[in-house]
Amino acid sequence: DAGEEIGARASLFAATYFFPVAGHNWIYVENLTDETLKVGHYMLPPYQGVSVGLFSFTCDDGIGIYYNVESYCCNVHGGDGLVSITTDLDEQEMEKLSNKLEDYPNHWDPFFNCIYFAFSMWNSVSGRKVIPMVIPAFGQLQLRMHGGKSNNLDMYCPTPDQVFRLEGKLGKKKELVPVSAGSIDQPIGT
Repeated sequence: DAGEEIGARASLFAATYFFPVAGHNWIYVENLTDETLKVGHYMLPPYQGVSVGLFSFTCDDGIGIYYNVESYCCNVHGGDGLVSITTDLDEQEMEKLSNKLEDYPNHWDPFFNCIYFAFSMWNSVSGRKVIPMVIPAFGQLQLRMHGGKSNNLDMYCPTPDQVFRLEGKLGKKKELVPVSAGSIDQPIGT
């Protein structure tokens, strides 16, 4: 079955900055093929990766879903306190994840936050289920319980012109727009 061939790898990242309440969570997708993959609203070139995360007020461009902020900032500014788990994706799982990303409301609130967003994406394609808890330290603890890798910075380093925020609220009528320098000029969590 062609759907069973591994074509991508997904990782769930959790970072805690001010234990136990301040942190950030995101999903990272790596394209293992020589073809472009659709990851939500982003077209992922061959052998590259993309991070996708939901931000509140910590990005200068406002609340919403961003593509490649975490990948860029962790590579350029460094990243401490990270824990990640990884799973391989076949074509059908990648399509399922992409559709879920595309349909997710471009909205943040204290309960439907970055943890809920990233953990929901992960749970849609992984057999290792995690519970989206409001407190970042609890999310990070779950990843550790699943054998999470500490301080994994093995993410593709995008150029600033590969970093986007999602504009629009619901459905597929959203579009990617470039971020301002202020959204990527400091480490995640500051």
